[in-house]
Amino acid sequence: MPYTPEHKAASRKKILESARALFSTKGYQAISVDQVMENCAMTRGAFYAHFKSKAELYNEALMFAATNSELAQIKPHALSSRAWLGQLLDRYLSLAHVMGEKPCPLAFLVTDIATRDSKTKKTYSRTFENMNKVMLGYLGDNTTCTKQTMLSVTALIIGAVAVARSIEDRQLIKQILDSCREQVRILLGGI
Repeated sequence: MPYTPEHKAASRKKILESARALFSTKGYQAISVDQVMENCAMTRGAFYAHFKSKAELYNEALMFAATNSELAQIKPHALSSRAWLGQLLDRYLSLAHVMGEKPCPLAFLVTDIATRDSKTKKTYSRTFENMNKVMLGYLGDNTTCTKQTMLSVTALIIGAVAVARSIEDRQLIKQILDSCREQVRILLGGI
């Protein structure tokens, strides 16, 4: 009996969650298809029902991670867009995010992406551009923040998290994140 569309969608999501977690922490080269499938308690055969290759899975996992990030969540009605952006930035530039389970693929995969194929680099670029659009959108029309300033902000926060991941000294990590949070607030007009 064939699987239902719902079962197929749930299986695909399970594989993508596994791939996101493993690729984000170990990178493309260190993870095999078998490891992804073992991590989600599925067979290698199930992999090929959803993906043609490890490269395709990596690209899809990058998009999946971005569309399921905190930034992609719907803003609570009780908060203004600026307040919501402030909260998102505080969580992004936090120890919990640097050490957490759901890392931002833009920060956690930045050096890994540089060695990938053109399609994956384009996906990364689109994800970066979308992050900028969403954040600029939260500032609204009454902002003096330009697209150029937002590019600086996103590069700053992604870089801060990427660097913080590579440092073992928690105090230094905290100083980096606190400093960047302060600079971001200045660049965005005091949110």
